[in-house]
Amino acid sequence: MKTFRNVLRVLLSLAAIIYVLVFIDEAFPPYDPATRESDIGIVMVFVLFLWFLAAYIFLWKNEKISGILFTTWWLALLLTAWFIWVYGNVTVILGLPVFIMGILLLVYDGKKGK
Repeated sequence: MKTFRNVLRVLLSLAAIIYVLVFIDEAFPPYDPATRESDIGIVMVFVLFLWFLAAYIFLWKNEKISGILFTTWWLALLLTAWFIWVYGNVTVILGLPVFIMGILLLVYDGKKGK
């Protein structure tokens, strides 16, 4: 079971590196003012990043909390892309592996407890 946990940690670490790169590209200027999101859309970029960061920190301490945070992060991403962001559909698809790994963390925690 530790191998399963370590594989999830490595995969989520790779996802975190990619997410940091995308976050830097999305959150900081210069960006095209013609496609600028609303203020709440920009705030949500930061909120979702902090949410992901909290989930990643808990990945090393408590897999259950991390799994809950990763799955709810993706659900928040889905709702944000649906209701706020104009061009956010691709981010939902790109975040889907993180959602699946969050579910796998919850499965791991459930099997670990037995």
